[in-house]
Amino acid sequence: MNPFVDLQKRSIDLPEGCKDLFDALQTTRSQSDSRSRYMLVKSLQEAERFLAGLLLTPTHLTYISIDVPRQQHHLQICPALDALCIAFRIDGGDKGRLQRIRKLFRDTGISSIDDSFGGIANHTPFRMLIYPLPGIAPDAAQLIARVLRYGFAVPEKSKLYFSYNEQAVA
Repeated sequence: MNPFVDLQKRSIDLPEGCKDLFDALQTTRSQSDSRSRYMLVKSLQEAERFLAGLLLTPTHLTYISIDVPRQQHHLQICPALDALCIAFRIDGGDKGRLQRIRKLFRDTGISSIDDSFGGIANHTPFRMLIYPLPGIAPDAAQLIARVLRYGFAVPEKSKLYFSYNEQAVA
């Protein structure tokens, strides 16, 4: 027996009711209500309904990511500055798309939180655009569908891939 190790004392504090580290890890896993999910929708109309339902659920969304087929652009819905926002990463060379998205939000009376140079990806500069979304879930879902339809020229019968993370509200 090692004279420097006192088996009667713990070297770390375990949560109440845990006799060893394995118990502590199992308790943490069972208490975590955060989960990542994935969804494939087959039309913009289905995407709008899915988003409205997702935004109405009593969970805390950490993000919703929307992958647009055959495009390098990226859309993400996430909380920022105490509001639910939509963030875009747009190829800087695609001036028409930038103008369409800016006009769409300007016409709805929504000002950007950020519209700046975002960096370079695949040897191409990109811009970051962040806009707050309406506080009413169906209105936010409708605006996101309009962005996909007019800003990204996504056809009505397109497959869209959603990934999202939600955490149960205590």
